[in-house]
Amino acid sequence: MSVIGEKVTEFAGKITSVTMTETGAVVNAEVDAGPFGMVMYTVTFGQAVDAAGKTGPHTILGQGFPPDGSTLTFAGGGTWRNSGHHRELKHITLLSDGQRSFAVDNLDFAARTAAGTIYALD
Repeated sequence: MSVIGEKVTEFAGKITSVTMTETGAVVNAEVDAGPFGMVMYTVTFGQAVDAAGKTGPHTILGQGFPPDGSTLTFAGGGTWRNSGHHRELKHITLLSDGQRSFAVDNLDFAARTAAGTIYALD
């Protein structure tokens, strides 16, 4: 039995704002996520857990606006890994319609872009 299901969609868009806090950055992004439509989300980064400061936890909250006129909210969390001005996120989210997903999200702070892939969870 596979834990991660098939690829649902790829997404791409932009980072719309970054707020620095004492515990980590808060990033807002807007992406076009195929069947989920325009998706707006906020990622809250926790402090690094390793001595090098290259990985730690994060939470994600968002809302999608699918082409059929409905809306979906989602919440989840996972880990981040830092590499220069790039940050890779891996997280599991639960959508308001009961779907579960695993996403790999790549943020480029210098280019202010967000892109990645969403997979179904079996």
